[in-house]
Amino acid sequence: MPQRHNRAPGHMRQCGLPFKPAMPSDPASSPQSQSSPQYQVRLGTSADASALDAWLQAAAPLPVPVARARRLVLEGLLAQSGHGACLLADAEGGGFAACLPVALHPSLAFGGLTACATEWWLDVAAVGTESGCLEACLATLADWCRAHGIRHILLAPALAANTPSGPSGFVRHASGLWHRGLSPAPKALG
Repeated sequence: MPQRHNRAPGHMRQCGLPFKPAMPSDPASSPQSQSSPQYQVRLGTSADASALDAWLQAAAPLPVPVARARRLVLEGLLAQSGHGACLLADAEGGGFAACLPVALHPSLAFGGLTACATEWWLDVAAVGTESGCLEACLATLADWCRAHGIRHILLAPALAANTPSGPSGFVRHASGLWHRGLSPAPKALG
């Protein structure tokens, strides 16, 4: 079975993305050619299942039984049935640039549900290697978590392998995962 991490440049890859802020801290001091692109990040829906399955199959072909299992997991995340969500960054020319599947896990240590991301799929040809695509996905994930009362995001260490200090807002947890605590969004009654 081929390793997903050892693909030739120009193919989709998972993890290992160097991170930069989505916008430079001082736009006037950075040249226009080095500005980070903006990403259209959204929650995937059931309508994305076929296209996303084909995109993932092109990135990492799997034998039929395993591909079916991946498709079932994917459909569960896209249905947003309480098991998690799937964040998608759309490519400028259509299709997908990146995918961040997120599973919801109950945690006794955190006293509630945590959003846990252990995989990151990126089409290097669509976004390049130097991008803030993961940061944009994590910002959208944080907004989604706040809106649903989820107060903690956990990331696998490999998702931030190229940034020793971790993604923006994350700190290393005792478990070895990257952790970001969130305040729930205020509720409006009435």
